[in-house]
Amino acid sequence: MQKKKPNILFIQTDQQRQDTLSCYGGDVCKTPNIDELANESVVFNNAYTSSPICTPARASLQTGLYPMHHGMVTNNYSFGSMVQELPDSPDLLSRRLEKQGYSVGYTGKWHLGTGEEELMNEPGYDEYMSTIDYSELRHQEFAVPTTRGYEGDDFPGHGYGGFNYQQYKDYLRENNLEYKLENIISGNYDVHQAATVTSPVESTVSYFLTDRAIKHIEEFSERGNPWYFQLNFWGPHEPYFAQKDYLDMYKDIEIEPWPNFYDNNGDKPKIHDVKRANSREWKDFELYVRHYFAFMTMIDDQVGRVIQYLKDNDLYENTIIIFSSDHGESLGIHGGLSDKAIFMYEETCKIPLLIKMNGENQQHHVENRLVGTCDLYSTILECSGLPNEAVKRDGASLVPLINQTAANWREAIVTECSGIDTVLFTQRLIRKGNWKYVFNAGDIDELYNLTEDPYEMVNLVNKTMYQDVLNRMQDTLEEWMVENRDRLIKQFRLLRDKN
Repeated sequence: MQKKKPNILFIQTDQQRQDTLSCYGGDVCKTPNIDELANESVVFNNAYTSSPICTPARASLQTGLYPMHHGMVTNNYSFGSMVQELPDSPDLLSRRLEKQGYSVGYTGKWHLGTGEEELMNEPGYDEYMSTIDYSELRHQEFAVPTTRGYEGDDFPGHGYGGFNYQQYKDYLRENNLEYKLENIISGNYDVHQAATVTSPVESTVSYFLTDRAIKHIEEFSERGNPWYFQLNFWGPHEPYFAQKDYLDMYKDIEIEPWPNFYDNNGDKPKIHDVKRANSREWKDFELYVRHYFAFMTMIDDQVGRVIQYLKDNDLYENTIIIFSSDHGESLGIHGGLSDKAIFMYEETCKIPLLIKMNGENQQHHVENRLVGTCDLYSTILECSGLPNEAVKRDGASLVPLINQTAANWREAIVTECSGIDTVLFTQRLIRKGNWKYVFNAGDIDELYNLTEDPYEMVNLVNKTMYQDVLNRMQDTLEEWMVENRDRLIKQFRLLRDKN
């Protein structure tokens, strides 16, 4: 008798720090449902995003490729992105799962294709983008989930929190709900906002997306086929709009400054100032952090809702659940840094990653080896029944790590960045052992000992006693560039005298 294939639920948050979860040492943010999931999962301590930017990281999940290989190297329709709409291909995650007999579904943030109508609403469209004859748009190659192998909901573009899509507006109307905001604050961060949602939690986008996920999973389950479903929240990415009940959980809690908040940055790259807020006082950040934590707790309740649905409908045991984020968040680290990209600190480049297996394969342990976003593509495909040797692209399946059968595993992991917004800036982060090296093309490099300096306060790159370590890390990065056909290698060699 053929063994029944597992269902696979992928829950992805947007811009979530590892330390929002207690399994990663967080002790303020309340996430009881995800904590319970972690207790039944493999917890990956050293998971790194392929890029600390939304579009490239999300495209890596769908393709299994590094950003430099899939071409969406920064947010689409921004300066520097080589590809604007995720190209269709038989090798897309959705297409390969289809061939495995899976019903494949999607709801929530996409950010891998915009479409003409949404593009016209992008900031700056009239000033410059309307003059560009994008080939994807000329040929009507609009990349949305339902044109890329998924069933479910199309929410093109960035979404900016998901509030303006017609499906959400229809949901509010059909349920006699109104979305209400009060106490809007802004000004310290670039364009960041925080506010109190005074309408019920049922009025929030997070609740709406969870309803959509449950509806689609219910429809898929009735077919009798295995299913893969991807639930993508727009939070806790800003705007930090937290419903009042969740915000009240934190109103009397004093939140201590990050251990690396007070940093004079004397030995750090000057380019970091591009993302520095206009205040370096913790009191100006604490309010945003409080809203961020409340937003995450609200999402945690929605994660609990979908897990409870699986349990109530006898789906939980045979469902693999993957919980992760596209990248992390800064929230004032190192003297007031905001958002992500341009700097490559742990808070933005490390991601939470939990994998709960199905049935008899379920086991909890903590995995410390180095893994990345591209590995998730390969992992999902092996879980769908494909052999390990058939699923490797730029990443490798994590199943051997989950089963604790991996004889060999990589010793280094790389995160890349090509800039964000209108700032193009090329970086490579490489982690090996307790060392982390960041190549900043056009600025000072960085070298950190993460065991002795976990908050990256002291850049050792110019310290004479660490030159041998620096040389070894640069050699390791060069070897990785050769192995992975990284075209940056020419400039790396020229700038670092490695001819």
